[in-house]
Amino acid sequence: MVVLRARRLRPALKDLGGRADVPLMHPVLSDLAARTAPPPSGPEFSRCAAAATVAAACDGLTDDLLAAGVQLPSVYLLVGERLRCFAARGYFQVVDGFPREAGVIGSVVASGEAALIPDVRESAEFIAAVPGLLGEACVPIKVNGRVVGAVNAESRTVLPPGWLPILIDAAAALASRIAQLGGVAPESLMQRVARAAVELTGLGDAATVEQRAVTLACELSGMSSAVLARSFAEGLAVTAGAGPLADALRAFSPEELAAMAGWVAAGTSSHFPGGEDVPPAYGFLHRAELRSLAVYPLTSGGQRAGLLLVADGAPHPHRTDVVEALELLGAQTATALGAVTALQEMSRRALEDPLTGCGNFGAFVGDLAAVADSRTNHAVTCVLLDVDHFKAVNDTYGHLLGDRLLQDVVAALRPVVRTGDRLYRLGGDEFAVLATGAGTDDAEDAHRLATRLLLAVRATGATVSVGYATGAAADARTLRASADAALYAAKRAGRDTMRGPADSATQNSSLTA
Repeated sequence: MVVLRARRLRPALKDLGGRADVPLMHPVLSDLAARTAPPPSGPEFSRCAAAATVAAACDGLTDDLLAAGVQLPSVYLLVGERLRCFAARGYFQVVDGFPREAGVIGSVVASGEAALIPDVRESAEFIAAVPGLLGEACVPIKVNGRVVGAVNAESRTVLPPGWLPILIDAAAALASRIAQLGGVAPESLMQRVARAAVELTGLGDAATVEQRAVTLACELSGMSSAVLARSFAEGLAVTAGAGPLADALRAFSPEELAAMAGWVAAGTSSHFPGGEDVPPAYGFLHRAELRSLAVYPLTSGGQRAGLLLVADGAPHPHRTDVVEALELLGAQTATALGAVTALQEMSRRALEDPLTGCGNFGAFVGDLAAVADSRTNHAVTCVLLDVDHFKAVNDTYGHLLGDRLLQDVVAALRPVVRTGDRLYRLGGDEFAVLATGAGTDDAEDAHRLATRLLLAVRATGATVSVGYATGAAADARTLRASADAALYAAKRAGRDTMRGPADSATQNSSLTA
């Protein structure tokens, strides 16, 4: 692949019809000049210079380039985080919205260096807009030392080497006109809100959504600080904050947050722009050393999810466009939080046994694999338990009583299972415990855990057969088979007993509390 960037091209251009002071052409391309008619020299870019707006200047420049013999010219400018096509000539299809550093144009904007690509078929960066293209030249547009976009040209034939000097002059002419017109217009407030909405929708957990929402609230409002308060059964509670006043905002009591919620209960927003006396009833605003405050409801589908508070230590005049932007941000934040919560709930239910609330078989298998892949060196114990004679209970007393028995067994096992360990119902009357870390270092610790589980179920009036196995985390996937063999050994021994690798044949139901 041959991609020649401006800083690497040093030969003079006198023999190629270009400017001698511009380092643009590699000697390997000198033979191309002989086979390519030189383009007209010295374009003045008059259409660009006469334009009254930045968009018109881009349009005029592409017309000027066409008149100078440059095929398929285009102009891309940075708007927000994307390169937008402001003008293009000769294309039946236009590629727009380049992410930063994507494609040849993005690469040129990121590096600030011009590029000449004689054969785009050999360029990994090239993004085709139309078929049959062969060459591409691209030059950054720099306004006051900052890259704001690029002038680009593509060719269906061998790329004329004289094009690059013309594009350099064109980029300079456009940069000059953009500076005269006050620069490229920044992303509009509504464009920023739309981008924020897309970003929030793509976040995968509630904490990340909350933190990003308060950061965006500061960016959109121009105020220094923001917090987000979520609605819970106990009331409103601040869950995320940003900025120097975040701690002061976090200090609002549940009663004060409830009072703020009342200000926006009708679906409105509420604003204290500063500059006016605050009545004594709102004294808690003075305590927080706020000079301006805006309160927005988090509402989605008619459901109120909380509040978004934005504040500053200086007055901020009320602006309707900012209010609208923050109201939309609040609504999108509530929607994103609702979606994340629903997805998390679906994931939880997919791995939970609905009768007992334990992890299900899928959770058990997944956790075994996660432990095996964790690259830790701690020991792991797997305990399997079967309720003795459970089929007889179902057949004699019915499934409702059988379900109640399973729930009683789980209630007895939960206090025995330590924090960090997990209890599963694998199906029917079979349960499992996966214990990792401290307390499961050797077979003796595993034996004590199995004993506690066995005795806990006995206290309910039911009995279980227990099999266990212990080993290194890396061998976690094989522990189930070892524990299963021990479980069947316990059943053969008469049930209401336990077996494990270190157990003797004499251990049986004589175990007592």
